[in-house]
Amino acid sequence: MRNPSDRAQPPRPPARTSEQQRREDARVKALRERVRLEQSSLLRGLILLAVVILLVSLARAGWDRLFVPGWWREW
Repeated sequence: MRNPSDRAQPPRPPARTSEQQRREDARVKALRERVRLEQSSLLRGLILLAVVILLVSLARAGWDRLFVPGWWREW
């Protein structure tokens, strides 16, 4: 029987050079910035959509139903 430690080790990738590491760091930084920008754009769009829906629903209801005569006396 053979001892398992006699087997050859699997090949390992070569060590990264500083240039490869610098490029990888720049790629990760750019990816994070792109994700942050996309998330902020998505949030801005959702807020804009909510405001538009609110304004349309207020316009459909009409001012006479929103602010009935004497509404200021209820405060």
